[in-house]
Amino acid sequence: MGKISRMPGTDCRHHINGRCLYEEWLNPGYTKSWRCQVTARWESSFDDFLRRAEYFGVEEDAVPDLWGRQFQRLARDTFHCGMYTYRQGAPAPGCGHHLDGVCVMGLPRCNGRCRHFGPATDE
Repeated sequence: MGKISRMPGTDCRHHINGRCLYEEWLNPGYTKSWRCQVTARWESSFDDFLRRAEYFGVEEDAVPDLWGRQFQRLARDTFHCGMYTYRQGAPAPGCGHHLDGVCVMGLPRCNGRCRHFGPATDE
């Protein structure tokens, strides 16, 4: 008798690049380790910027321009992410593994069809 192996989960609606989105789909943003490190740093920098702007009493009209210049410097900086893969035309940060603030490479591996398997739809 031959060895029995699991079917691939490639036709599952939770499958993406060999990873499973099911848990993230249930609780979006709950597992911090799955978040994109680059966008998390950008968000943290923005929060720090807003606190400093408020502390120094910066006029509300000047904030967008100041943040725009700050962000340009921040975005030119290296990303310090070992999984970053540039993809032409991808939304910021331009990584092929970035999906709605989540790093696909951080998600659990898909071991094939499981009890959460759901057929992929075009909806």
